[in-house]
This record gives sequence, structure tokens and C-alpha cells, in this order.
Amino acid sequence: MDEDGTGRDWTAADKAAYRRLVRAHHPDFGGDPDEFVAQLARFRADRRAGGERIVFVSRRRGLAGVFDALRQRHRRRRRPPRVQ
Repeated sequence: MDEDGTGRDWTAADKAAYRRLVRAHHPDFGGDPDEFVAQLARFRADRRAGGERIVFVSRRRGLAGVFDALRQRHRRRRRPPRVQ
């Protein structure tokens, strides 16, 4: 899950805490919009303070790299059939 846009995976505890926060403070459920924004910013700051990981990605060069890129593109474009 990627609610904060960092690309990191969330643990079950993180998901549960985020859901509790949203249920308690979201304006659509009767919460204060300013309080919701403040709580969400605090939640994200606490999550970032937990330690950001740096990931190095290496890619193959030359013709092998081209084939890898095409293979990844093909996998992303493959979608299940539409059922009507």
C-alpha cells in the first residue's frame, strides 16, 4: 500500500493506524478538516522518522537491457480480459 507516496510497503499495523486516523478525523465522517490535515501530516512525519530506506537499482546495459525493458513493458501492459 502506498498512501504516502513513498513507495514503501506498509505493515498491517501501519494500515490499521491509518484507517483509525481516517475514521476518527475525516471530514466526510464528521471530523474537522483542519484537524484531519494536521493529524495526517503528523502521521506521515512519524512514518518517515521510522527510517527511510535507500534502494539502488542496477540495470543491464546494451541489448540485454533493451530486452529487459521490453519484457517489463509487456508485463505491465498485459491486462485481464474484460467481462461484460
